[in-house]
Amino acid sequence: MLTSLQQDQTPGTIRTTAMSGAEASACQAAGLDLHVVRDFGAFEALEDEWGELFDRAARSHQLFQAFNWNWHWCRSYLDQNPTGSTLRLSVVVGRHDGRTVMIWPLIADRHLGVDYVCWMGMPVSQYSDVLVEDAPERMDWLRAGWRFIRSGLGADMICVPKVREDAVLSTLLRSLDLQPVLETEAPYADLLKAGSYDVYASRFSSRSRKNRRRQRRRLSEQGNVSVEVLTGGEAARLAAQEAIDLKREWLRKQGLISKAFSDDRIDAFFASAVTSPDKPAGCEVSVLKVGSETAAVAIGIVCQGRHVTHICAYNLDGKFAQSGAGGLITDETIRHCLDAGLDTFDMMGPGDAYKYEWTDAVVNVCDYAVPLTSRGHIYAALGTCTHAAKMAFENAPQRVRRVVLSVVGTGR
Repeated sequence: MLTSLQQDQTPGTIRTTAMSGAEASACQAAGLDLHVVRDFGAFEALEDEWGELFDRAARSHQLFQAFNWNWHWCRSYLDQNPTGSTLRLSVVVGRHDGRTVMIWPLIADRHLGVDYVCWMGMPVSQYSDVLVEDAPERMDWLRAGWRFIRSGLGADMICVPKVREDAVLSTLLRSLDLQPVLETEAPYADLLKAGSYDVYASRFSSRSRKNRRRQRRRLSEQGNVSVEVLTGGEAARLAAQEAIDLKREWLRKQGLISKAFSDDRIDAFFASAVTSPDKPAGCEVSVLKVGSETAAVAIGIVCQGRHVTHICAYNLDGKFAQSGAGGLITDETIRHCLDAGLDTFDMMGPGDAYKYEWTDAVVNVCDYAVPLTSRGHIYAALGTCTHAAKMAFENAPQRVRRVVLSVVGTGR
């Protein structure tokens, strides 16, 4: 094995030759030059070519692989890293004849003595994928990139969370005969089938439509009901923060733990993503108000005709708790999407029961854990046990969860 590291011409970029002769030959046969971007300055230098590749090759469900989205993540999660954190960039870039044709947006980290690589953007990004140009050599490039990551990044394990079955990455993982460690569904509504809100609403039973009208009427008895969609500025920032606060309160009352919401960096991320005029991330914040009070808030991301609902939360105050405000904000968001001519309303995974009421299709989403060393195998086994314990905790009665959390705390 060759193990030398060579500094590329771009500061903060490293080209690695830590590949076997056969792997290097395969990479050369694919006509691909691969290197790793390890610092923020070099990452920023990729903006133009990353954006051009995204425009040429990305599909709407690859919104979490957009440069701007990951720039906000870097500014929020890397810049505000706890002291002593081992989190670092490890973006793999592939060029063919000097042209950027492939980007793997990866990060590297260390936990319990195990070095692993994972997808940039976690926990706010929800789908993992690779940006790769649609060319006859696509599969050769993907295989070369995978071999490069296995051999050249010094990892004990590769974590690949939330891969859609229609992802480019899924095609590669299936060809490698890798088995997922977790499977779920991401429900979505095909808005093209409806074309208008009235046609979409006809999918609900008359009883359901009547119940929603009753809920809206009850809210209107407390004040004027209004919905506003915010796409930037201070009002959007405040509304996004309110959505996060409401979600945390709901988790607390349910006796649930969320790694994402236990970390204050999610506040910084959305404050940046929903307000930045220079690095727009496609964020929209929908606010349902009754009079001057917020009843529900939803944060969504729009990309190439797809609307992804990222956070949806409602006010747990007594007069709103049973008002169906969460359903009403979803209903209004779908109406807005149809009016805007969007084609997909994506509720993402997991496939919680309430999501199927609003959607008419699903896509399978899988998590993969690929151990590369003995330490990686042990870590993967521990991860399986941890997931089983988490599922058992979440399935316990609410009163039991709340007692447990009152003793151990939530990490905030």
